Amino acid sequence: MTVTIGRARQLRYDGLEQFSTRGSYGGIDYCLAGPKPYALEFANDADVICLLLGDIFSRSKFEDDAEEHLAFQGETSAFHPRHGNVRVAASSVRHGFVAFAYSDAFQASISDRSLGEARKAGSTNNIRLKSIRHLARYARERIRTRHGLDPLEIQYLGGMVYLETLEGLRGVKPVDALSLSDPEFARICAFIDAELDGDISCARIAKSVDLPLRIIFEGMKVRTGLSPYQFVLERRTERAQKLLAATELPLAEIAYRCGFASQQHMTTVLRRKLGHTPGRLRHDAVQ
Repeated sequence: MTVTIGRARQLRYDGLEQFSTRGSYGGIDYCLAGPKPYALEFANDADVICLLLGDIFSRSKFEDDAEEHLAFQGETSAFHPRHGNVRVAASSVRHGFVAFAYSDAFQASISDRSLGEARKAGSTNNIRLKSIRHLARYARERIRTRHGLDPLEIQYLGGMVYLETLEGLRGVKPVDALSLSDPEFARICAFIDAELDGDISCARIAKSVDLPLRIIFEGMKVRTGLSPYQFVLERRTERAQKLLAATELPLAEIAYRCGFASQQHMTTVLRRKLGHTPGRLRHDAVQ
């Protein structure tokens, strides 16, 4: 299927076959998508859960809803019920995702609880739990290695993602008046990433989306579980990891590019959040 965007640009939507790493094992079909833009459309006969390894900014449409701008948050999961229709045009993809489709036999074997109520609610995105974050980080690290994930490991991972998402679907908070819309959150993320090497204040974040500070503070907490300061620090940590692994820039230069006050400040933050110094992280990345 090909659709026209604007006056001239055309975008072709393909199915899951566009992702080269696909397979089936023990009642779970799976595919791995890497960190590049994609246009995806599929009708799923089975319940599908996607484990988001990083942020994805997109135009998305589920079932018969209208298409809208949507930010899939990294280190969360998304549930798409059977017999649904999913269409996503992802313009910015960080790390990619792992999609799992679960047979009825697998679901019955792994849990006595049913997805029945969750199916009635339709697709549910940005399911955030600490356990899901750990699973995303584990998958991201394993995929980054030369050998990646083997089929049995994917089955285990898919089973854990299923159970934790099932738990997360019970606690999804309804959208309230102080939450941020998907376009607003996407604009905030884009602003933070563009200004990461500078001084990012809550007032500047609020100005970037023309919203009151109160909504920024409470909306970010609802969306991410983090304060604006903690969210910016997460982004700085992620960029530092990437630069340490992919470049030979001096540590002081990396600290500057990521917006840390100094090299020592970066070292302190990375040791506290990741358990290692920048030098150790760089050494491990090249092994």
